Amino acid sequence: MKEKVNIINVVKFAGAYVAFVIGSGFATGQEILQFFTSNGIWSIGSILISMAMFSFFASVVIGSGYEHRDEDDFKPYQHFCGKYLGKIYDIVTPICLFLILVVMVSGAGATLNEYYGLNVQMGSAIMVALVLVAFLFGLDNLINVVGLLGPVILAFAIAVGLIILFRNGANISDAAAQIQNLNMTKTSDSWIVNGILYAAYNSALGVAFIASIGKGAGSKKEAMLGGVVGGVSLMAAVLVMNLALLSKVTDVYDLAIPTLYFAKSISPVLGAIFSVILLCGIFSTAAPMFWTVTDTFSNVLFKNDKFKTKIMAVLIAAVAFAGGVLPFETLVNVIYPYTGYLGIVLFICIVFKCIKTKKHDDTQEYKKAS
Repeated sequence: MKEKVNIINVVKFAGAYVAFVIGSGFATGQEILQFFTSNGIWSIGSILISMAMFSFFASVVIGSGYEHRDEDDFKPYQHFCGKYLGKIYDIVTPICLFLILVVMVSGAGATLNEYYGLNVQMGSAIMVALVLVAFLFGLDNLINVVGLLGPVILAFAIAVGLIILFRNGANISDAAAQIQNLNMTKTSDSWIVNGILYAAYNSALGVAFIASIGKGAGSKKEAMLGGVVGGVSLMAAVLVMNLALLSKVTDVYDLAIPTLYFAKSISPVLGAIFSVILLCGIFSTAAPMFWTVTDTFSNVLFKNDKFKTKIMAVLIAAVAFAGGVLPFETLVNVIYPYTGYLGIVLFICIVFKCIKTKKHDDTQEYKKAS
């Protein structure tokens, strides 16, 4: 029987996945600079590697969420990595997610400070308050909100990147020589490693939330298509923005928020709009991360007691705010690459799980045929 596919749902799932991944690093352009632009024209190869990995990962994980949609105790890390390694991920993931949540909070402070001149701590406090309120609305509403934000953020990022490219595209041919003379912060000297790390770190910690996206699908095919569309769309936007950064690399290589610089250079009005889009991008990742961290600790410590969970949410928000005063660029460079190595192990586990499942399905089909 042919599986039904609702295009609106596919877009919504893709949007929710993209919104989770985007965060402050993508929206500000900082992680694109460090993971891709710093490798010059070879960054295009890095982006294609990441695109393939993102699409594969998202389709498999969202699809597994659909398959196990009726299991309240479904543990995706143990499903893909086995009981023991999966438990290690269950312990390490909320800690790493909290560290990246701190990066999101710091990015919000940097954005509001750079464009509006607002005190960095005040900007961080605003973001913490928003994610805390979002947590109180629950997961279903959260997926609907970030699912809408994802396509909007991508559209703005692509539009800004294309305008900059139209104006400065001829400069890309000089980028390689220019980068050699610039003291750019980079995650790795290898464009291959950067492509792998970018997809791996963005995927490693979001398995629980990403799997939950698939629970609302009408079929496994619909869920998996959402993942593929999300992965391709995300990296298409990264490609456009990366080319734009290459075309203006001498002007943006040392900026905390190069995308905002682009928007302001096009139009002050667009700069103001894009500053709001940036904050939406940060929120769209910070809110699901906050949900995952709080939900995990609450389940372990309080068995999801609602009142105690709310108290814990407030405490986690307070600690995230305290950590968010640290420098944004430094946090990106230190935390993200190490998280990527966790993601590489996870990817290997998912590949082996898929192979094992395929062999099992083929064996069952053979037995039925005989």
